[in-house]
Amino acid sequence: FRELDSHHSIRRRASPTSWQPPCAGSVKTNYDGAMFAESNMAGIGVVVRNSEGRVLAALSEQIVKPPSVEILELLAARRAVSFTAEFGFDQFICEGDSESVVNSLRQTGMENSRGGHLIQDITYLSNSFRSISFAHVRRQGNVVAHALAQRARQFFSSLIWLECVPPDIMSFV
Repeated sequence: FRELDSHHSIRRRASPTSWQPPCAGSVKTNYDGAMFAESNMAGIGVVVRNSEGRVLAALSEQIVKPPSVEILELLAARRAVSFTAEFGFDQFICEGDSESVVNSLRQTGMENSRGGHLIQDITYLSNSFRSISFAHVRRQGNVVAHALAQRARQFFSSLIWLECVPPDIMSFV
């Protein structure tokens, strides 16, 4: 771990190919974004799970399409951090499948890069947690968040589920 400050750390490890549960007492929040070619919209998917793999909360949200996939992934990461905070969790791993975005979140000094304002927002939000780390997972380990992001194509708002996911997403869990 490389320390960010007294209560935040950055996890450096090989990217897993399947979803792995967090350690006991912690949660893992996976996020993903999806661009919809047929419209000017995009989707964000977020799922929070505990150390037993049980879904605690899930979100599918449609947003206006940002200028790039990287910005979309940063928006999804920011939404994942704020969504996790809304439920009062104070110790978690935030995991996404965009390696460049995860690397941007792990490094200091990226605030002046493209999307730097989003990185600043995420850093600010991160200060409300006792412990937070950012990790990369390959697409196969992020299928629930990906399916939730794709599901946003059907709805013009934000949908939230507590302790479950919609039936069409359950097979991915």
